[in-house]
Amino acid sequence: MNTPNALFKFITLFSVLLVSACSSMPGAYDGNDLSHLSLRDKRISDKKVQVITQVPAQSNVLGQVVSKRCQSTVFSEVPLEKTLVVDMKAEAYRLGANAISDVKIEQKGAVSEGCWNVYTASANMLVVD
Repeated sequence: MNTPNALFKFITLFSVLLVSACSSMPGAYDGNDLSHLSLRDKRISDKKVQVITQVPAQSNVLGQVVSKRCQSTVFSEVPLEKTLVVDMKAEAYRLGANAISDVKIEQKGAVSEGCWNVYTASANMLVVD
């Protein structure tokens, strides 16, 4: 008689874990969705902010820009590097930069935080003369 009760508890626990893994992480965008940016913002930041590999001597570092993207389930689309770069370029432009450098992308499992994986990109924001 105890076996059906244990099975019910297992199914309930599994369902709760599955639902919690499907929710999005607060502060992170989901997948490759860019709807938080207007088409105008995407175009302007793409034209005005360069991704550079070597920092010129005549440049001011404004700080760091970060973008987080959530892969909500194992079956969800994986955020692309170019999507993370678009996020960072738009934010860098908004903060007055005209270049970003030292782009780093990190992936980590984040089931306990509401995502299957979270992708975090960071870069230095610069004003290049």
